[in-house]
Order: sequence, then C-alpha cells, then structure tokens
Amino acid sequence: MAKKIKNKIGRPKKGQIQINRHLVLDVAWDMIQKVGFSEFRLSTLAETLGIRTPSLYNHISDMEDIFREMKIRTLRLLGDKLDEVLKRNQVRSKRISKFLITYRKFAKDYPHLYPLVIASTEFDPEIKSYGDRILQLCLDAFHLVNLDNETVHKIRIIRSFVHGFIDLEREGGFGRKESVDESFQKLTESLETGKLW
Repeated sequence: MAKKIKNKIGRPKKGQIQINRHLVLDVAWDMIQKVGFSEFRLSTLAETLGIRTPSLYNHISDMEDIFREMKIRTLRLLGDKLDEVLKRNQVRSKRISKFLITYRKFAKDYPHLYPLVIASTEFDPEIKSYGDRILQLCLDAFHLVNLDNETVHKIRIIRSFVHGFIDLEREGGFGRKESVDESFQKLTESLETGKLW
C-alpha cells in the first residue's frame, strides 16, 4: 500500500517536500479511499510521507483528528455532487430520482468513505454545517419546505430506504437474477409518487 502511494507522490527527500497538515490529510485521504479505515495505519501514513510516526503529531492530534477531517471532506464532496446534480435538473419530477441515483453512485464510487455520511452530525458544529447542507439539498429535492416534526419523520424514512438498499447491495444481499438497478428505480419511483407499490 505504502509503495503505491509513494509512487503517486514520490518518496520525499529532505527539504524537497514541506510536510504540513494539509499534505498529511491529503495523503491520508488517498490512503483511506484505497484501503478503508480498518487497514489505515498512522505508521504507514508516516512512512509514505517519509517521516517518523511521532512527527505526524506536529500536524495532527491523533487518529480521531484524521477521522473528523475525513468526515468533513466526505460530507463536503457528497454535498457538492448532490448540489451539482440538482442544479442541472430543475424539472420537479426528476429531482428526487437524480438525488437518489447520485447518492447511490457516491456509495459505490467511495465505498470506504461512504460510512462516514451515515452517523449523525449534530454533535460537532463544523461537521453539522456540512450535514445541514446535505439535509437542505434533500429537502429541496423532495420538495419539503419546513423542518418540522413531520418532515423529520419523512427524512428518516427516506434515509432508511436508501441506506438500507445501499447496505444490502454492498453486502451482496440481493442474490436473485432480477436487476438491482431496476429495483432501485422502483424505489425512487415509490418515493417520487408516495406509493410503495
């Protein structure tokens, strides 16, 4: 793993690359996209950067610091993709399906980062701002106006449908020959019409 990243950024020579927080997080981002959090090690990150592991602490606090920054980047990236697709699709009847298709594609394209969008963002003001942006995009796509009690329930139902489908797909839970894409299309149609069948 470290060799692949080294090939990408080159083995730093003393004085050649300025190690800073941004570079450390960029390399961590690349590594986590490739191997996921379960295989990510600070020692490998340090080796890839050409420094010793203790030197990382000049730029990051700990693994939790990296996790938090990766969550922010992931939420921002998802928000950008959803925002872009909604701006391109102003037809009311298509916004829901385009939103959901983009969401599912994000989960497929970033399988190691996708789990970071699931947990609540309510407990960290900066992370919450990125979560709130995605929430607002969801409200816009589904033509929901106010975030009242009824809307919160609707959003939870939508998330349950979509995350449940994505998790089942990721875990190989759809074994029959019928098209999974067609099933997802039917899910989007159900949410668009408000009718399950």
